[in-house]
Amino acid sequence: MNFKIEKEIAINAVRGAGNILMDNFDKEKNMSFKGKGDIVTDIDFKSEKFIINLIKNNFPGHAILSEESGLIDNNSEYVWIMDPIDGTINYYHGVEPFCVALCLLKNGEPIISAIYNPVRGHLYFAEKGKGATLNENVIKVSNRNLDSSVIMTHLSSKKDARDRLIPHLEEIFFKGMHIRMFGGGISAMTYVAAGNFDIFFNIKTNAWDFLPGTLLVQEAGGKVTDIGGGKITMDTTSVLATNGKSHDDMLALLKDI
Repeated sequence: MNFKIEKEIAINAVRGAGNILMDNFDKEKNMSFKGKGDIVTDIDFKSEKFIINLIKNNFPGHAILSEESGLIDNNSEYVWIMDPIDGTINYYHGVEPFCVALCLLKNGEPIISAIYNPVRGHLYFAEKGKGATLNENVIKVSNRNLDSSVIMTHLSSKKDARDRLIPHLEEIFFKGMHIRMFGGGISAMTYVAAGNFDIFFNIKTNAWDFLPGTLLVQEAGGKVTDIGGGKITMDTTSVLATNGKSHDDMLALLKDI
């Protein structure tokens, strides 16, 4: 099928929302806590509103799932999943990385993904079966083994998730080259897709935190599953994204988490 219009809207949505982020980047932001270590700003809502309105105006029959507004369900085979600011804490404090992430699913399968880092002007895009690009240049995952890989993860605001992860970090560090935490799962997945780094995993997460990055990594030649090796779906609560070469080794490391 030809998804030309959907592609254009996805790109316009993340670029437009990214402009909103940059217009307010150096301004004072209203912030509230959703939980300890988990914040939302007024710019999250502005970014989200812009994207939702663009989708509704062009695809009124499509469903939408967003971090802040939840599911807007029109009982459609098409679902747009978004994170209006991936890396809100980074954005609020005026540091990178942060990005806007959006993907379109058809019958539960990602078919289009657009991710925009407005500070760098980096537009990542993937369409199912057509590869992955950064500013229209083809990107590919790395070819590094686990022992030479930089492994990215996230330290959750949820205590039970931290209790599961922290005891395993020493072994994971020992098996890889180094560990990085950037405060943005989608940003980390763009680094895997572009071959900058090699592995990202998160053990307790939500669809908007990984689905926009899933298709990008897959179309760049990588592999994405949950931490048990299962298929990624809208109901998945963990993610492992790798260059493919290190995937089985990482699954073995994560099996007891």
